[in-house]
Amino acid sequence: MQQLPPTSAGFNEKLFLHTFQLAGTSVIINACKLYTIVAASNSFAKTFGFEPTDLEGKYFFDIFLDNNNGAITILKSNFNMVVAEKSRSQVAAYPVNSLMGASTVSYWSATNVPLLDENGEVAYIIHTPVNITDQINLKHEQAARMLNLQIQQERMNELFMKAPVGVTFLNSNNFIIEYANSAICEMWNRYLSEDVVGKPVFDVVLEAAELRIILEKVVRTGNHFTATDAPVLLGRNGEIKTCYFDLIFEPLRDGENVVSGIICIAVDVTEKVEARLKLEDAEQRLRLATEATGLGTWDLDLRTERIIYSPWIAEIFGFSVEQELTHRQMFDCIHPDDIAMVRKAFETAIQSGRYFYEARIVWSDGTIRWIRTIGKVIYNNRHEPVRMLGTINDVTAQRSIINELKASEENLRLATEAAELGTFDLDLIKGTMDWDKRCRELFGIYTPRPVNYQHDFLTGLHPDDRERVAAVIANCMNKSVNNGDYDVEYRTIGVEDEKLRWIRAKGKVFFDEGDRPVRFMGAVIDITENKLDEIRKNDFIAMASHELKTPLTSLKAYIQLLLMKARKTDNEFLISSLKKSENQVNKMTSLIYGFLDLSKIEAGKLKLNLSEFDMNTVIEEVIAESEPIAPGYTIQFERTTVLNIKADAEKISQVLVNFISNAVKYSPKHSTIKVVAMQKDGFVKVAVHDEGIGIDSESQRHIFERFYRVDHPETKGFSGFGIGLYLSAEIIKLHKGVIGVESKENEGSAFYFELPVNF
Repeated sequence: MQQLPPTSAGFNEKLFLHTFQLAGTSVIINACKLYTIVAASNSFAKTFGFEPTDLEGKYFFDIFLDNNNGAITILKSNFNMVVAEKSRSQVAAYPVNSLMGASTVSYWSATNVPLLDENGEVAYIIHTPVNITDQINLKHEQAARMLNLQIQQERMNELFMKAPVGVTFLNSNNFIIEYANSAICEMWNRYLSEDVVGKPVFDVVLEAAELRIILEKVVRTGNHFTATDAPVLLGRNGEIKTCYFDLIFEPLRDGENVVSGIICIAVDVTEKVEARLKLEDAEQRLRLATEATGLGTWDLDLRTERIIYSPWIAEIFGFSVEQELTHRQMFDCIHPDDIAMVRKAFETAIQSGRYFYEARIVWSDGTIRWIRTIGKVIYNNRHEPVRMLGTINDVTAQRSIINELKASEENLRLATEAAELGTFDLDLIKGTMDWDKRCRELFGIYTPRPVNYQHDFLTGLHPDDRERVAAVIANCMNKSVNNGDYDVEYRTIGVEDEKLRWIRAKGKVFFDEGDRPVRFMGAVIDITENKLDEIRKNDFIAMASHELKTPLTSLKAYIQLLLMKARKTDNEFLISSLKKSENQVNKMTSLIYGFLDLSKIEAGKLKLNLSEFDMNTVIEEVIAESEPIAPGYTIQFERTTVLNIKADAEKISQVLVNFISNAVKYSPKHSTIKVVAMQKDGFVKVAVHDEGIGIDSESQRHIFERFYRVDHPETKGFSGFGIGLYLSAEIIKLHKGVIGVESKENEGSAFYFELPVNF
């Protein structure tokens, strides 16, 4: 029997067709393919004089002899109405001209019931006719029979001439083509019957040998030959192609009952067969995909509780695939605490048509697993539930992950509360923002109201910090700039309490496949006390440094006067001692100025005094100043082209002094320090290369942080507070430049900075 494509998931074709064939006088018609017959019950086929398989694939209205009595018009109109309204319809009475030699016109009433596909459209129509001939036309039975015979003869002639199927007559002598209709000519890739009439059929068909055997057998035995979906090689569109046909070879006899010819009927079913093959391939792929994803399928008869299921379901319930299971056995596996919930889901499904639940099952060995069941209820034409079909899959792993996530979220919540952290979550697609209780408190919001980015976050920032923080967030939204990393300090003014707070915020922007920002999440913490302590410390350092500047200046002046007098007396010891004292005073002065700059940076008060200069000149001046404090070292610099730049020359000199002094400090005696300067892509780059101890990769990530010092055995004896490189980084940052280091342990280091030419 022809395959019936399913109208919903888990469709049991075999069961349906078996039940349908045993049913009353009915036929299933494909509403999508010009009302072709998909399947006919035994009773229907017998009623119209066919075998069920003879009707498959036929145009439904071809079983009627003609349209004189309006049957086709009536039925076609009713079919169209069923498709349009998606509801069953009754045809009161219509005449039918019987086939297969019957000589009467019968009258019928019919019920047409639509079958809907998954999208709610009419896929098939179940046509169930009832013979009411005796009630309608008993008085005119003989006249109707004669009329039916006349119509049959006329219809047969018209059908032969205009039949959509291929028809040809062959004589029994050499199988010469005596007639071929247009349909068979088209199948043979010929345009006119004159192209083939009078020729042996073997000159037209490629597989002549096999065809000859079949035709000779029909002539010899007098028996007809039929074939379904027979593959035939034909030349079409300039290429040899395998086509598929339903074939009937019927012998024709003369007055002496001798086979004088053969009528050949061919129905091109190539598209149908190819579609079926594709469908079978798709079904196979779906089956493999379903098994690969761990889905089990089931089909439950709600009247008998008989269930048909895929082998995977047995394994889901802890049974072997060979074991035959009943619906009751499966239900008995439900965990006792979940039975009521499953029953409720079943009752809801009967009413709504949708079946869903997640529940635990208990295997025979006591193992507990989680399953998810999804199903759909199928109703009959009286809206009575008759079947339920769907899928089951094991979701134990997913449940474990969910439970672990819930536990992790609870631990995170407790840890967040213990650390007094606040959290924020900004959905950039929906434009919504969520703050937890602590985050609200840090912005001085104590009422439970919705918050948003513009009104609550930006407005809640200190006016002096608002533009800076907005720029930081804008950079975070650009994945190419900093990959969405967010780390910033700012002040807030409480909305309701007007309290000033210092906040540290860290977070992450998440991007979609197109690098578009979709979500911004993070945490905030109150650093007010730490910040106030830091401010007080910076104030003290600034005050102490400022107070030390005057006595140090006086001390340096006195040392220089004493050094002048000592040189006049040629007292080498005194001269040496005073030079060392002067160097120490210079170091002390440099340290104090460093602390002053640090306090200015922390307070945001470090200003740049911009001017235009040649970077080569600054480098040469710094080298000249550094050589007296770097005895035994060779500092190389080769001036190239003029490197004009607009910057703070004094601050840039400070950075270079720091680079060179570090190179001297961490390099062995008699080594070479090389300074390189160049201009490229609108930037001037200056690098200081040394042959020192080098820096490990972990320390390189922190080398420009405040008060950071490399923990290395060879650096234990070196003095310093770890503020020089921090100050250098801040100075370069103020110039909108880039600072960095390239180094390997025991292979030296190269500290560099890049400044924009047009700052």
